[in-house]
Amino acid sequence: MAQIRLVDTWLRSPAAHPTHYRSVMVLAEKWADQLGGVPIAFIHKTRDPLKPNEVVANRVVGEIKGRLCVVIDDMVDTGGTIAKAVRQLLDGGAADVVLAATHGVLSGEASRRLAECGAREVIVTNTLPIPDEKRFPGLTVLSIAPLLARAIEEVFEDGSVTSLFNGNA
Repeated sequence: MAQIRLVDTWLRSPAAHPTHYRSVMVLAEKWADQLGGVPIAFIHKTRDPLKPNEVVANRVVGEIKGRLCVVIDDMVDTGGTIAKAVRQLLDGGAADVVLAATHGVLSGEASRRLAECGAREVIVTNTLPIPDEKRFPGLTVLSIAPLLARAIEEVFEDGSVTSLFNGNA
C-alpha cells in the first residue's frame, strides 16, 4: 500500500496571514502525528477578493508521487477548488485521493464536480442536510450525532467538552 500524504488546502500567503499560516501548520502536524507520522503536503491557493467562492490552486508543495493523498478542508461549497486540487494531485503523480470536509454545502454543480473529479471518496459530515439529489456514488456522509450526544452528556455531568477533542478544542 502506498504511503499516505496528508494534504491541507488552506495554505495562503504567510506574509499576508502569519497567524493563520502558523495555526494551519500546527493543526496539520497534529493530524499527521495522529495518522502515524505521515508526511504533509500543501496546495498553495489564492483568492481574488472580488470573486467570492473562486480560488486558484497554484501548486503542490511536498512529495506526493505514488501516495494516497487525503485532502482536508473545512467546507465544500461549489466544489471547484477541491476538484482542482484533486486534479493537481493526480496529475502530480498521487496514487489516489480522498477528500474530507466538515461541512458539505454542495451548492450549484458541486455534486457533479465532486463525482467527476477523480477522488476515490468524498467524506463530509451531516452538519448540513445533504438531500438525496445531491448525493452521488463515492460520497460518504458521517453523522455528528454521537459527538453532539457526548458533548451534551459532558455538559450535564459537569465534564469537559474539550476532552472530546483530546484537549485541542
